Amino acid sequence: MKKAILILIASIFAISLNSKAEDFSAFYNGDTIYYKITSSVSPLTVGVTFKGPIYYYYNEYAGSVSIPDSVEFNGNYYRVTSIDTSAFAKSRVMSVNIPNSVTYIAEMAFTDCDSLTSIIIPNSVTRIGSSVFMNSNYLTSVTIPNSVTEIGPGVFSGCSGLTSFTIPNSISKISNFMFMGCSGLTSLTIPNNITSIGYYSFRESGLSSLNIPNTVNFIDQYAFYLCGGLTSIDLPDSISFISYGTFWGCSALTSLTIPSTVDTIDDYAFYKCSGLTSIISEPTTPPVIRTPNSIFNINRAIPVYIPCGSLSSYQSAQYWSLFTNFIERNFQYIDTSICDGDSYNFNGTIIDSAGVYSYVSGCDSVILTLNITPIPIVPHDLSLSNIQINNVEISWQGDAESYDVYRDDSLIVNVTDTTYVDNFNFNNGQTYCYNIKAKNGSGCESALSDTNCFVIVGLENIENTNIQTKLYPNPTNNKSYLEIEGLTSEADVLVYDMVGRLIQKHKVNQGTKELEIDLSTYSKGVYSIRIVNESISQTKKLIVQ
Repeated sequence: MKKAILILIASIFAISLNSKAEDFSAFYNGDTIYYKITSSVSPLTVGVTFKGPIYYYYNEYAGSVSIPDSVEFNGNYYRVTSIDTSAFAKSRVMSVNIPNSVTYIAEMAFTDCDSLTSIIIPNSVTRIGSSVFMNSNYLTSVTIPNSVTEIGPGVFSGCSGLTSFTIPNSISKISNFMFMGCSGLTSLTIPNNITSIGYYSFRESGLSSLNIPNTVNFIDQYAFYLCGGLTSIDLPDSISFISYGTFWGCSALTSLTIPSTVDTIDDYAFYKCSGLTSIISEPTTPPVIRTPNSIFNINRAIPVYIPCGSLSSYQSAQYWSLFTNFIERNFQYIDTSICDGDSYNFNGTIIDSAGVYSYVSGCDSVILTLNITPIPIVPHDLSLSNIQINNVEISWQGDAESYDVYRDDSLIVNVTDTTYVDNFNFNNGQTYCYNIKAKNGSGCESALSDTNCFVIVGLENIENTNIQTKLYPNPTNNKSYLEIEGLTSEADVLVYDMVGRLIQKHKVNQGTKELEIDLSTYSKGVYSIRIVNESISQTKKLIVQ
């Protein structure tokens, strides 16, 4: 019987060696691409594969490879819809241009590609198989679109060069082994769509901290097994069970908060977490610790903070009783942000820098995490165009999330684009001035931009005072030059200091292209340069360092 089994295995092996992965090949953009037919009936489809019966012909694909979206074979056109199993495995490919026709990247497609440094997945792809990039050590960045709804286990396992990754909002779980061995991974954001973290998913990764959202209700066994650099982690209030070996060997972990929802700590959960200097256990009823191995090699004398009134429960609970330094404390957590330059009143203390702050009163402790949000840059290059009766187009440059548009110092609209068409009943002979303020999602806003104006001097005569001006260098430490384009009549250039005093006045004539402004004898600060006449009112800011 054993002999028959051996013969059967040998026969299968021989058949696999004599069979080829590809059905045909075709030349495209300087490369020979190998294809396997995946559908011989309409619609005709193929997948990209490797040459021959095995996938380690090292010279098969190399350098930059571009894949077409369709290919001709025997008089028929086939749509390229997949990259098949091990298609580029062990190849010397450096980059791959994947067409928008591809919907599936199969398992091990780019395994052991030591020359591959980055790759962009098109938004036609919906599934990525297991171990697709496994052991591609020089892969530093991967872009995966929100069209992908399924990512298989171990997709980045052993990718030691991967430094950061954005998890698409379209997937709901971090699969088993997903980032195992990603020792260079230092930045990762887990989005709110993730509900579970898989087995060995972060084993031996390089993360030092990780924020897990409350949408995650399950963390599988060994999820953070040996993450030697992990110093802190925020466990969500949505979990009730800390699985077997979850943080086994996380010796750099210094602090730990057990959420109030946790009722059970499984065997080896915090095994050899010898770097812990404190534990906060939020449940009033002590979570069940399955065995002493769950807390093996943790210093029993470290502070263990527990809810007020629960001391006797913890002192008598199995294995919790091994700890000797219980401190009753009710914690309140505040996580907030302020705009750069603002301050926060924390129980009478004025704070203006980011950090973690605490305040203790009796049994209560308030922990404040204060973040600083940068101020958006001031919108610039404001211009007015397409000026007609009751209509003007306003445009500017900036990189903020939204903008407040002001007409004559009154807010008229908030927009997300850098253009706005103002439809308004303009009065004959009146000057209208616009400026812009940038805002971000946290409510932080910039200073107002320079001002640009126009005037209607008759129903058939609209004068566009959208002259183009530029100050350079800006900032300056002595002289600056004001470039002027489009000046059609005489104007005054007025220079104001920081408190609004007029310190210089210059006359410029029609056609003037440039004016020198010398502030070398003045103090450092922000000065206002205003260009005015009967139809122009434009202000720019000049910084003297």
